[in-house]
Amino acid sequence: MLLKSAVAWLALTFTTGLAMIAPVQAETVLERVARTGELRAGTRIDAVPFGFQLANGDIEGYGVDLMALIGLKLAAETGKTITVDLDTVTLQNRFQAIASGELDIVCEATTITQDRLELVDFSAPFFISGAKFLMKQASVDGFHINGTLEGIPIAYIENTTTFDIIPQIYPLAQWVAVQDREEGIAQLDKGQVTAVVSDGILLVGELLKQGKDPADYALGPYQPITTELYACILPQGDRDWKRFVDEVISSTENHDLLQEWFNLDQSNVVRVDPL
Repeated sequence: MLLKSAVAWLALTFTTGLAMIAPVQAETVLERVARTGELRAGTRIDAVPFGFQLANGDIEGYGVDLMALIGLKLAAETGKTITVDLDTVTLQNRFQAIASGELDIVCEATTITQDRLELVDFSAPFFISGAKFLMKQASVDGFHINGTLEGIPIAYIENTTTFDIIPQIYPLAQWVAVQDREEGIAQLDKGQVTAVVSDGILLVGELLKQGKDPADYALGPYQPITTELYACILPQGDRDWKRFVDEVISSTENHDLLQEWFNLDQSNVVRVDPL
C-alpha cells in the first residue's frame, strides 16, 4: 500500500514537474496584433504594380492596399485601432523577415514554391502571372522563342523563380544578370541586351511607372512560359492567421481592390490610372 502510494506520488510529482517545464506556446499573430494594435507588414518597392516607391518617397501598390485592407479587417475583428507598420523588404531578405518573426506578413509579387514552403507559409493566391520576354519592336522578327535563342543577350533577375527555370529552357542564350527590371529595361533601351525576361505583369508595370509607351515594346509569348501564383508570405504554422488572411483575400472588398488595380476582364493587363 505504501509502495503504491509512493509510486502515485512520484508519478504526480513528475507529471507536475513536466507541466511546469513544458514550453510556452508562441504568441500567434492575431494575439499579438490584438495586444499591441500593430500589424508589422512588408513589401518590395521594385515590383510595380504590387509594391513600388514614388518619387516623393511614398510606397504604393496592390500589395500595400491589400495589407491596409487586412488592417481594417483586424480592427473590425478586435474592436481596436490597428496600425499597419509598413517596412520594405528585398528579394534576398523577404522570407527571412517572416521566418525570424520580424514581420507578420509580406504581400508583393512572390510565387508559391515547395522549396519556400520549407521556411514560410503562404496565403491563398491573389494573382496569376507568368514569365515573358520584353523586347523592342525592332527586335521581334529576329527573336525566335521556339528556337534555342543561342547567343542572344537576355537580362534576368537573380533569386527569382524565372531565374530558376528560364535559363534551363534556353541554356545557349547569353544570360545577363541585372539587379531589377529597371536596370534590365535600361539595358534594353541602350541595346546592351535584346530582351528582358520576367513576369509579364511586372514588366508592363515597370514600363508604365517609367512613363514609357508600351507600343514601342513587344511582350511575348502570348501564353506565359511559366505559371506564377502570387501570395502573401506568412509565418509557418499559424493557422488562425492564415485563415484570417485567406478570408480577406476571398472577400468582396479585395475583389473591388483588384478591380481598381487591374482590368479583370482583360487577363493580366495593368491599369494606368493607379500609377
